[in-house]
Amino acid sequence: MHMVDTKVCFLKNYELSVEVLPAEGGRISSIMSLHSGMEFLTQTRRSGQYPRAGLATRFQDGPCAGIEECLPTVGPSSPDTEGGPAPDHGDFWQLPWELDSSSPTTASLHAVGFSRKLNFSKNLSLEHDTLRVAYRVENSGLTPQSFLYACHPLFAVSAGDRVILADEIRELTLEYSKGDRLGQRGSVLSWPTTELGAQLDVTLGPQAGTAEMFYSKRIDKGFCGIYRESSAQMLEISFDSKRLPYLGVWLCYGGWPSDGGEPQQYAVALEPTTSPCNTLADAQRTHTSISLKPGQTYDWEIAFRVRKMRSL
Repeated sequence: MHMVDTKVCFLKNYELSVEVLPAEGGRISSIMSLHSGMEFLTQTRRSGQYPRAGLATRFQDGPCAGIEECLPTVGPSSPDTEGGPAPDHGDFWQLPWELDSSSPTTASLHAVGFSRKLNFSKNLSLEHDTLRVAYRVENSGLTPQSFLYACHPLFAVSAGDRVILADEIRELTLEYSKGDRLGQRGSVLSWPTTELGAQLDVTLGPQAGTAEMFYSKRIDKGFCGIYRESSAQMLEISFDSKRLPYLGVWLCYGGWPSDGGEPQQYAVALEPTTSPCNTLADAQRTHTSISLKPGQTYDWEIAFRVRKMRSL
């Protein structure tokens, strides 16, 4: 373990305050509404120490907070993966990012992966009530490379908040359910109410002890959101479904880490992704990974908008 530079990059306008930590995977550590004081991202409960980057590093030993980037995989991908193994939640949450430029409302960062020769950059811009993040991945190696990407935003919630998905999403495929509470991996469940009556779009309290991960089918509309009951505000996430054609949904109400380690996570993650798979190996097998020739790039944008709503 080693200590990290705790330098914070601040973006701010009259609507929102945003914090970015370049040294901690370039993660966005805060999105706060200046009208209500509502913080929309989970805050880490970990100490000031940071795990050393490597193939064996576990995501749960990092901050587990804010918006982190999963690339080239989400789950650890085995040595038989094309291009070699990939670590838990990918390379880039573990790495210090270079802050290339910044202003009161913009920031540009980049990092270079270690499991693959991928140069990953992102440009943040604060515009009124919206944070826009433009991403680009470049194959900086001499051979073709493949990856999957999933945005990993851990949203703060309270019991009774609402998880909003696009109307076209009527069912989700179960990737994981702690104790098989909702079924086994591969089960298809109706959204928002399962066949057994579980109301998935209403958040539970942290004492529930549950944790579930789902994936959508290929989607046409890149939209989802979190409605915070106490401030009557919606955090809307929008993205180009041609570039990120699937959505991962993580509902964790005190049920992870599964080994019982402290602290238990309480968060919802809505994850625009290139693939409805947890690992790069599975994405390669299902032909949903993104392949780049040497020098080739892939780019996309995700927008996070905070707006007032009367009620849902």
